[in-house]
Amino acid sequence: MLSQNKMSPFRMGSLVFVAITMLSVCQTWCTIITDEDGMRLPKNVLPVSYNIQLLPIIEEGNFTTPGFVEIVVDCIETTSAISMNSAEISIDESSITISDLASQESIGVTSLIVENDRQIITIELDSQLISGRQYKISMNFVAVLNDELRGFYRSTYEENGETKYLAVTQFSAPDARRSFPCFDEPNMKAVFTIKLGRKLSMSSNSNMPKIKTEPIQGMADYVWDYYQTTVKMSSYLVGMMVSEFTGVPSESELNRVPFTIWTRPSLTNLTTYAGNIAPRILKYFEYFTQIDYPLPKVDIAAIPDFAAGAMENWGHINFREADLLIDEQRSSEVAKQRVAEVTGHELGHMWFGNLVTHDWWSLVWLKEGFARYVQYIGTDSVEPGFQMDEQFGVATLQSVFRVDSLESSRPLDFDVNNSASLNTLFDVVVYDKGASIVRMMANFLGPETFRRSMTRYLHSRAYANAVQDDLWRAVQEQIEIDGLVLPATVKTIMDPWTNKMGYPLITVTRNYGGTSGGTISQSRFLLRKSTNSTESIVYRWWVPLTFTADFSQPQKSIWISDKEDSIILPDLSVTDDEWVLFNVGQVGYYRVSYDDTNYGLILQQLATDHTMISAKNRAQLLDDTLTIARANIVPYDKALDLTKYLALERDYAPWTAATNALDFIDIMLYGYPDFNEWKDYMSDLVIPLYQYVGFDEDARDTHLLIYTRTHAIHWACTKLEINDCVQHANQVYASWMTSVITENDISPNLLRLISCSAIANGSDPEWNFGYQKYLASTLANEKIDLLKAMTCTKETDIIYHMLEMMINENSGIRLQDANTLFSSIAANPVGHGVALDFLATRWDEVNAYFSGYVGFGGSSMPGLFRSLCDRVNTNEQLAELTKIRDDHLDVLGSSKTVNQGLELAQSNVQWVEQHYSEVITWLKNQKMSSASTTISTNNAMMVMLVLWGVLSMFLKP
Repeated sequence: MLSQNKMSPFRMGSLVFVAITMLSVCQTWCTIITDEDGMRLPKNVLPVSYNIQLLPIIEEGNFTTPGFVEIVVDCIETTSAISMNSAEISIDESSITISDLASQESIGVTSLIVENDRQIITIELDSQLISGRQYKISMNFVAVLNDELRGFYRSTYEENGETKYLAVTQFSAPDARRSFPCFDEPNMKAVFTIKLGRKLSMSSNSNMPKIKTEPIQGMADYVWDYYQTTVKMSSYLVGMMVSEFTGVPSESELNRVPFTIWTRPSLTNLTTYAGNIAPRILKYFEYFTQIDYPLPKVDIAAIPDFAAGAMENWGHINFREADLLIDEQRSSEVAKQRVAEVTGHELGHMWFGNLVTHDWWSLVWLKEGFARYVQYIGTDSVEPGFQMDEQFGVATLQSVFRVDSLESSRPLDFDVNNSASLNTLFDVVVYDKGASIVRMMANFLGPETFRRSMTRYLHSRAYANAVQDDLWRAVQEQIEIDGLVLPATVKTIMDPWTNKMGYPLITVTRNYGGTSGGTISQSRFLLRKSTNSTESIVYRWWVPLTFTADFSQPQKSIWISDKEDSIILPDLSVTDDEWVLFNVGQVGYYRVSYDDTNYGLILQQLATDHTMISAKNRAQLLDDTLTIARANIVPYDKALDLTKYLALERDYAPWTAATNALDFIDIMLYGYPDFNEWKDYMSDLVIPLYQYVGFDEDARDTHLLIYTRTHAIHWACTKLEINDCVQHANQVYASWMTSVITENDISPNLLRLISCSAIANGSDPEWNFGYQKYLASTLANEKIDLLKAMTCTKETDIIYHMLEMMINENSGIRLQDANTLFSSIAANPVGHGVALDFLATRWDEVNAYFSGYVGFGGSSMPGLFRSLCDRVNTNEQLAELTKIRDDHLDVLGSSKTVNQGLELAQSNVQWVEQHYSEVITWLKNQKMSSASTTISTNNAMMVMLVLWGVLSMFLKP
């Protein structure tokens, strides 16, 4: 409970008066040049408990949150100053009190120093706090209820023609300091007692159940909601919401813990799917960890404006609407899987991140890498038909491979030295590399040892913080208990994977002529090596190698250590005419290349019966070989030879890997004279797949067949403009435009692709129709599909108009979706140049519009810049992109996202210089070979017909 302090603003007559007047309260402001290494708080005092009292004023003209906070701290080291975090908060300096908790004696405050750049305030005292004693800090303040999707912010939606507001939190990473002064570091855990004010017409939510509600004295129609005290947790996990939402309880019989889905009243019918799967996933994680979920409830809220996909506030999880709400008839399989995955990810955080928390943000992979990994097994527990294990390699591992093959990548354990850079840590390396090395470790430990070691780890650091060594120690203890034998300690094996950027290329060179062994070597794989590199780190890893020559038999395994460049394998258990494949199931975090003979044997197998190689390893072969060719390690003709078998391929994983890799070549060749040679070759590969899956769906279609159909139609309609596909799409869209059918008659799995094709082949009427449907849709994932489809237009004036809409708050495009709009336009071959020019010439307007929005992953401007890099394939485009970076170094100069994008763009231009002629020559040779084969076949048929005619004469009766 909050003490009724006489200086609490809530004992004054008018809270609104306080909210306005406190914004101009006098403080001792101190302008200090940022010490980038000084962003951390001193550890002389640590928080024990918070009492927080907040009243968000959700009214136009006064979006503020008057507040009062009381913090009990332990004094660890004797000090005469207390530092804590605060950002964009007006503190009433006269209200600050410090007292000894035991004696109740007050300690005088001499000044309040505010360091805005460091987001730290320091309370200077007239006497010392004594080590070993507890003290109570209290103060009044006013925070801003901003529209920047961070801190305690405001979101809006339309209901019956009226704009509705809500207040909601996003405190990671780290923005609790924007709501109340606090010790806003993950290893400064405490318990939180929260009291939220609201209008009677609204409701409030927080981490814990509500205890009681009381009127606010002097404020008619306002009440206080009191909440139970939380468990011990980090400040970034505090969750609060004040809204007019409706709560829908889950009806699952598995609800040991009550689940409630909160959303705007008009969307309550879209909560059924999440309400069904969430309790079941939680139950599975309780089994997996052998640790019960420790809170008495779970609230899940669908927020109209939300920067991240979701946020794991303990007991009150916030989602984007598109990532939580599903219409069982109108939502696509992609959207459904996304809801299941995000739900699994956030519920996984209840253990990995909330119960055991990273010690500092440099180790954020300990929560995000594990949550990404368990989202796969959590989703699989409720939707086995999604075949999540089949998807991991192509969706997660191969995704991060592209970034981690750059010189500008970074290690998993990577420190930052200023508050503004913390959000940039939430990148593909943290999520996908983190999950990939966890998956690799789980594989060499075995499922039961891995699961038991996770339970041991979580128990050992429950309600506390962890560093990597805490994880390795728990795993090592379980290894020894289970009697598992590894070639080194788990710390020795795993540290190189987290402390070094990049990953190895394993080169397999076989012996032939009667000896079945070979040489296995490792080296760091780089997509592009700079000539002036001064890198001194030795890049070697402990690599768990697996290999097979027969997928019906158990795989074989061996290790190469971080002290070895190569090892000799005396026996691969294959004959000279048998292939061998390494990295079975692509579970290891490494790429593989082979000698020419082994490649030839693999090609023969793919041509005769590709199913003798598992689908996951066919996907691996395609991704590895086509990427290795980009780095000049294998010739492009060998890599492209591998793709010829795709005319026979029907499975999801290989086609996903292929389309990702071949899309790069498509981009590189676009705009050059011989581009049609490429389109002709790709048509030969895609048409058989398109004919196999068909344009129309069947009720018997599996989840991954539906996914595979989207690949086929995307290429057939959008990229290759195959007549049958384009006509189908245009006919459906035309029927929709003329009201012959409605959106309910169009498969949600094809809505985006049909709309994209029709808009790309149409003009203003098709685009305007799509835009009106976008505005009218109340289904968030459908709106995203329509927004992406709108960007398929080839009309440059429409594209430019969309970019202007992006920075117009009245366009109907939410701030959270603006990056999706820009990146989709940048991916459009016609739109890329328009977007590049728009960012260059309208920089100030775009930057001003996004200036306050620091989305998940960092500032928006580096993200917009990065989305322009993938389609660069000329020196002129590269020069223009570089000029944008050079002209705006203040915003872009230190961004790793920008550096990675430029490195990729430079690599693209280098590819065109080195490989364009090689690829075109190969394509022309294939066409000539095909033509020769056709002539030979026709000639043979003619000979057979003549012979048959002659023979028929003799056979006549």
